Amino acid sequence: MERGLLIRPETTGSNGMILSTHALVGAAIASFVPSHPATAFALGFASHFVLDAIPHWDYPIQSASLDPKVGAPLRFDRALVQDALTIGFDGLFGVIGALLLFASVETRWVVLLGAFGAMLPDALLFVYGLWPHEPLKSLQRFHRWCHSKRELKDRVCLGIVSQLFLIIVVTAATMAAHNGSFLASAFAAAG
Repeated sequence: MERGLLIRPETTGSNGMILSTHALVGAAIASFVPSHPATAFALGFASHFVLDAIPHWDYPIQSASLDPKVGAPLRFDRALVQDALTIGFDGLFGVIGALLLFASVETRWVVLLGAFGAMLPDALLFVYGLWPHEPLKSLQRFHRWCHSKRELKDRVCLGIVSQLFLIIVVTAATMAAHNGSFLASAFAAAG
């Protein structure tokens, strides 16, 4: 038997909402507490579970090594590389979007903490595969409990559109609450 990462069978469930959605929502929330980095991180982390309760679509995981429903040992193959690139670009897109939409020069670190906090629960799923002990065991049990039982796997367009709509609503509400000032300062910082 090959040795490697083994995701425990009790982690089965949906793979999770697209990471960039988590990052953008976590960053939007963090933008409201610019002088409280620990709070920004904690609120981003908590937002992950709220978002996972909404029926959503997620891209399929091709590698049995990364799919929590399969629980296969880590195997370096084309599927693993493809999944790692997909997940990496998804997270990177969310972080870049978070910085462009919600960060100013003064708040970029807090916004990043909110974005990373919001993506962390999905990363901890794989840490749990390596070390299935407390507190990760209870966290993964809670994570599964929060997940929507209604999956949109066969409704890809609806799943993508619903997450885009959520991002647009959260972004618009955040911009309105900040009087559009973050978007202007983000463009000023980028230029």
